[in-house]
Formats: sequence, structure tokens, C-alpha cells
Amino acid sequence: MEVKAIFELPVHIWVTCAALDATYLTGYDKLRFNVVMPDARPPVGGPPPVLGAESRLELTGDQPIWAQEYSAHIPESLRPATALHRVVVTDVEGPTYDHKSWFTPEHQLAEYINRWFDEVRTWTEIVTGQDLDPNHRVYDAESVGAGLSFIEPPHDGALGIKITTPHVRPLRVEEWAYILGLVRDGNEPPLEEVLSRDARAAHRRHANRRAIIDAATAVEIVLGRHVRNHADRLPERQQRRINERTALGDYISIAEHNRLPLAVPAERLRTLNNLRNDAAHRGAAPGHWEAGNAVQVMIDFLSVHGLLRRKGTTEPDGGEWVLAIPESRDADETRPVEERSEADGG
Repeated sequence: MEVKAIFELPVHIWVTCAALDATYLTGYDKLRFNVVMPDARPPVGGPPPVLGAESRLELTGDQPIWAQEYSAHIPESLRPATALHRVVVTDVEGPTYDHKSWFTPEHQLAEYINRWFDEVRTWTEIVTGQDLDPNHRVYDAESVGAGLSFIEPPHDGALGIKITTPHVRPLRVEEWAYILGLVRDGNEPPLEEVLSRDARAAHRRHANRRAIIDAATAVEIVLGRHVRNHADRLPERQQRRINERTALGDYISIAEHNRLPLAVPAERLRTLNNLRNDAAHRGAAPGHWEAGNAVQVMIDFLSVHGLLRRKGTTEPDGGEWVLAIPESRDADETRPVEERSEADGG
């Protein structure tokens, strides 16, 4: 049986409009499938040319949103961009199991699609900085005084609403294809990048202690790797300080004492370490500003010393940074299916 389905993303993902109206290879675990992107027809996009896609949603009587542009600051070089809401899944292929014949590709897709999205959104958050947590969203509009009922002067409901225009870095075509391929192949992001994502998300939600601890742990992983990579250049006494129990403060001391190159001054790293120790071991309640500084130290350090390096900003306002895709991956896999077919004469 041919399996085709429409999947509504739990949280919309911003992509450049050039990524629309194309088919991409992806999968999860042993399941393989294609993601067919909608087109950009205004105002809410349109279904891709997959038989049955348009009529399936018309049965509900609602106008489905496929892709819609919201108010946001988008870097000039990435315009036009849109928020992706729905995709079509086709060409679903999965293994068969004699001991559970009911577990068909259709059931496998139903079992794995949300896990697939979680992997895709994690990579997207790492690459672009978008906040895509479906369980604890950060909204651009916030009521002021919701839940209040004033006795004098008499008034019910919120006194106003705060509206912010977010800065969004949408995914480029090659990044979208690359991420879908990474998820298909089961490639997980480096732990420090997941912690970086978590620290930034915690800071946005005013979970300051969590933000500081995750930021410091991410830096500890990367700085530890940086120091160990230079261990053969260190005096023997300094080498003996490096073991499985070496902590962030020790790594900072070793790096500073031996003048190892650091993208962030040692003083800022020590401040981060002190914030982490106070929060984790002394029950300190850090402020939002302190957490923000900790997160910024982490971002600056990982950008240069992490496994996923960042290129410099390309926009005057600094609103865009670019993830340097490792050259080891086949560049042909970062193109949509149709582009590869045309380029290869297929």
C-alpha cells in the first residue's frame, strides 16, 4: 500500500521561500520517506502537487495554513522567508517484522513522526537559533494583567498587551535538506550544542539557574576538549592536572597559565564558572541579566571552539550568523531531490 500523509508541524519552522515547492529525502530510524513542501501562494501557501493532498483537507471545511509569513525581522539576504506549517509525506518505506505484522510502514510513520520532528527541530534550533519547543512556547504577544478583576475602579480583564517583533533566522534550502538528511541518518548534534540550545531557551523563559548551569556545562565540555587537544604542548605538571575529574575552573586555570588561545577572556570564563558554582552548590538565585551574560559567554566561546563553528555575521545589524556545514558530508545531499535529478540528468 502506498502511504501518503499530511503532517502539521507542532511548531512552525521558518524557512526561506526558495526551500518551498520541492521534495526532500529524510527518515527516522529504519523508516525512509520524502517530505514534499507546499508552495508560497498567498496568503497561507498551497498544497504541493501530490494527488489527494488538497481534497483531503477540504473535507474539514477549514482553510489549512501551509506556509504563512508573520511579522518578524528577517536578515536581508534571507528574504523572502515564511513559516512552514504543513508538509506532505510520501514514498514511505520501512522494514517488515514477522513477529508484529501489524507494524506496517503506515504504523511506523505514525509511531515515529513526532520523534522525527523533535530531531528536526533540535537541529534547526542549533543552526538558526529559532525557539521551537512545542511544550513550552514563547509567544510574541503577552497580556498585561490577565486574571485581574479590579474592584475600584471597576474593570475586568487585561489592561493591555505587549507585542514584540522577533528576530528570525530562517533555514536556507541547503540547510533544510542537510538537516533532514542528518535526521534520516541518525546523526545527533554535539552535546554542547544541545546544552547551548537549552541554555538559550531557559533564559528566554526566565529559568535563570537552568540557563547558567547549562551554559557553563557547554563551555566546560568545549574548553576541556580544547585543553586536551593542546595537552602535548603543556609541561608535565600541567598535563597531570587533566583527568576525568578536571572541572571548568581547572580548565580555565590550565588554559590561562599556559597561554592557550581563547576566544573569550579568561576573566569572563571565571565569572561564568563562579555563577555556575553559586547556582549549583550554594543555592544562589541569579538574575536575568547575569544569566544573559552567561549565555553570551557560551555563545561566543562555542562559536570559535565548538565542533560546529560559526562564520562571521553577514548582516549590518549582526542579525545573522552562519553555521559552517562540515565539508565531510557529501554536498550533493544538501540539494532537493528535483535539483539532483536535473543536475544528474535523471
